[in-house]
Amino acid sequence: MEKLRRSWNVLFALLLVGCAGLSRDCSSCTAGSFGADWVVVQMDMNGGPYRCWELPNTSVTNEPHSDGIFWKENASGNLVHLSGHYNRVQVVGGNWERAFEELGLTKAACVQIRDHRYDPETGVYKTPEKK
Repeated sequence: MEKLRRSWNVLFALLLVGCAGLSRDCSSCTAGSFGADWVVVQMDMNGGPYRCWELPNTSVTNEPHSDGIFWKENASGNLVHLSGHYNRVQVVGGNWERAFEELGLTKAACVQIRDHRYDPETGVYKTPEKK
């Protein structure tokens, strides 16, 4: 009887741990398949942000056999592939401000970083001048 009770306790503990992982996996699968809101920031070699994307209702997917991710830009229709040093946060409940905070950014900083473009003449990223 004691052995049966111990077996049930072990089975129950495994189910609890499995459900926690299952919840995370289901959230990830849903976000990848149906889209979610994301903030993605690409880091330079010093750990500073140098590209940033706000991605509303976007499916961000891991590339197979890679550390990269990809998504289709809603505005341009371009397929964006990103690998290397990056961080991403899934926005929950429309709380974009909290997602930016998680990455150490603000929305204004993300917009400024997003507009940076590589200048081959100087070899640095800079914000293009408005015309």
